[in-house]
Amino acid sequence: MSLFFPPETLKKKSLISTNNSVSWQSALSPSSGPSIALTMETSSTEEERCLLRGFQTTSSKMRYLFLGQFISQVGENIARVALLYFIYRETHSVGAVALTGVLQNLPPLLLSPVTGALLDHHDKRSFLLVLDIFRTVLSLAIPLLYLLHLLSIPAVEVIVFLTTICSGAFGPGLYSFIPSILEHATPEEILRANSTIQTTGNAGILIGPLLGGILLTGIAPPLVMGIAAFTFLLSVVFLWKIEKKSPGTDRVPVLEEPLSIRKILGVHGAREIVRSGDLLKSFLTYAVFGLLIVPLTLLLPELVNDRLKSGGMAFGGILTSFGMGQLAMSVLMSGGLFKKTEQKGTIAPMALLAASGLIVLLGNAGNNAEAFLVAFLIGGILSVIHPVVHANVFRHAPKAALGSVMSLLSGGFLLFATVGSALLPALTGHLGLARTFEMLGAVSLIAGLLFLSPPFSIALFRKRTTGQAGQKRNRLQTIQNVYQD
Repeated sequence: MSLFFPPETLKKKSLISTNNSVSWQSALSPSSGPSIALTMETSSTEEERCLLRGFQTTSSKMRYLFLGQFISQVGENIARVALLYFIYRETHSVGAVALTGVLQNLPPLLLSPVTGALLDHHDKRSFLLVLDIFRTVLSLAIPLLYLLHLLSIPAVEVIVFLTTICSGAFGPGLYSFIPSILEHATPEEILRANSTIQTTGNAGILIGPLLGGILLTGIAPPLVMGIAAFTFLLSVVFLWKIEKKSPGTDRVPVLEEPLSIRKILGVHGAREIVRSGDLLKSFLTYAVFGLLIVPLTLLLPELVNDRLKSGGMAFGGILTSFGMGQLAMSVLMSGGLFKKTEQKGTIAPMALLAASGLIVLLGNAGNNAEAFLVAFLIGGILSVIHPVVHANVFRHAPKAALGSVMSLLSGGFLLFATVGSALLPALTGHLGLARTFEMLGAVSLIAGLLFLSPPFSIALFRKRTTGQAGQKRNRLQTIQNVYQD
């Protein structure tokens, strides 16, 4: 940094530091006459440099991001509870509720390649702002139509479908936006940031349904759904407060290449995943995670009714235990639970191995207390996978394809979750409930062993080194071309 001092102030010994390299040059200050410019290279931290240059600190940006994520998650889950209650109350049809669930999962799955291409070609902060503004307007539409006596089930389904398109794009956009904030962060800091984002999401998932249930006791469901609009609007405010500028940059870089059909179809992101062994392993791990976590949740009502012979209170208790386990683990990871970077390649596979036996235990639980405890442990162990996988993608995905890779990661999760959910009726019908849990445990065990096995690791290492060798050749060719020019 350059500081200007009048000549007489330079006589003070307190201005001279032996811990910094100091250079002098003559300058002319219009306000104080002749002066000398003092340029020093200090050992200050990145946060201090941001403050001195008038930039927003990384911690401030992440704080705004966390608050916006937490508030929007609370509102989104309030609206989800009110939506399902409203649909069932008006139709008394489980099929209508199931259709609503399909409408909430289908858009993110089908549009993930398009979302990734758009993220790579636009400023991610602006992209998130537009999505939240659309979600605000759509969430206000339901209570407005209700007050005008124009609300119908088809209208609700259309609004839900459009809102889900925005929410499905918001998730990958949020996680692809984090690296632009943590550009100079260490792998440990990136993992902690992802864990904190998951903590805010889990807290919203726990608090939102509780608040939604309380509000539904005295307020009409369409009006409760409108509360989400205010939370999305607050998310817009917090995103807006995140400055785009950072030290050494005037704007957030975006991809300058034209948007082609191949990129819209996800070919660009898929090629990056296949080329990199680390990205391929992360993609497959996250897909298996979706194959486990969603079917497990769908099996819980049958577990409570058929095996535990309990009612709705026990179902709420086991869901709460599952969510509390997720929240507890994400809080521990936010505090730096996994600090050794060399172990991060084995964290997710080890979580799959540890969860395999617990999944079998849950399917054979003999009472509510045992089921609550095992559900708590499963929720905590499996919640490790989400932040670890995303942190690994941040480290290995090219910036120009980060949005595409994130969107395909989310699409793979949803695809495997949908397949697993679709197979559940046939599995429980032919194998029974306990054997279905055992099959899910076996999938978790096999996947964990496969991702830890030497043949799989050697294959990934070869792919990674081949890609690195190609990148080195490209860099050398570029240097030769510049030298020749």
